[in-house]
Amino acid sequence: MSTPGIFRHQRAKESLRQLAIELCDGLLHIGSKPYQPRDVPALVIAPHQDDETLACGGIIARKRNEGLPVHVVFITDGSASHPNHPRLDPPAIAAIRRQEAMRAMAQLGVERAAAHFLNEPDGTLRTIAADRRQSLVERLAVLLRTIGPGEVFLPCNPDGSSEHDTTFGFVIDALTLTGLRPDIWQYPVWSWWNPVLLLRRWLATDDCRRLPVEDFLLAKRHAIGCYQSQVAPLAPDTWPALPPELVEVFYSDTEYFFRYRMPDGSGPPA
Repeated sequence: MSTPGIFRHQRAKESLRQLAIELCDGLLHIGSKPYQPRDVPALVIAPHQDDETLACGGIIARKRNEGLPVHVVFITDGSASHPNHPRLDPPAIAAIRRQEAMRAMAQLGVERAAAHFLNEPDGTLRTIAADRRQSLVERLAVLLRTIGPGEVFLPCNPDGSSEHDTTFGFVIDALTLTGLRPDIWQYPVWSWWNPVLLLRRWLATDDCRRLPVEDFLLAKRHAIGCYQSQVAPLAPDTWPALPPELVEVFYSDTEYFFRYRMPDGSGPPA
C-alpha cells in the first residue's frame, strides 16, 4: 500500500472509531440510570497513575467537595509507560508519575494521606508470581479493612488492558478475604478505545449509572493536565503515551459506572 493509501486507511479507521465511541456514549446515556452518590467513604483503585482521574475525576471531586472521604490506591509504579525512552529510565518515569499523581490528587481535593502507592512494577501484573500476588491481595485487604469503604471503584473487566483486568481480580479477591461488601462500581478506560468491549459491558450489566460532572469538570480537566507525561510527548518523543482522541473522551460532562455483584450474590440490590 502506498504512503497516501496508508494515511487514508488510518484516517478512515480513526473516523470509524470516533463514530463507535459516540454511538456507545449515546447508548450508555439512554440505557443508564442516574448515579446517586452515597454519604460513605469511597475507595478508587487505579492500575496506573491517571486511570483514577480519567474515569472517576468528577465523582472524586464531587465527593470531596461534599466532605466525604475518598482514598485512591495506585497498584503499579507506572514505570512502563515509555519503554526504551532515551533519556529516562523506568525509576525516573515512576518518580515523575508519582509526582503527577500527587498534583492531580490536590486538584481533586484528595488528601495526601489518602493516596496509597503499592508500587508493583508496571507491566508485570499479568505474569505476577503466585506468592507476590497473594502478598498484593493481602495488602489490599489491609487497606480495605482500614478504610472501610462504602463504595469501591475499579476498572472494568475486561477493559482492553491486561493490567486493568488483573487489577480487577486482585480487588475482588481482597474483598472476599475481608468479607466486606461495599457497592462495587466498574469504570471504563481503555474499553472506550475499543467500543466493542464497552458495548459488551453495557449489554452484560443490569445496572449502568451515569453521573453529570459539569460542576467539577474544570477540576477534572486540571487534574488530567497534571499528567503531562501521559497527555503530552515526553521529549524527545513526538507522540504522547495516551492517544489524544482517548483523552478527549474523558473531558465529557458525564461519567459512567457499571455495578458489580460478588459471585456469592451478596451486595446491595439494584
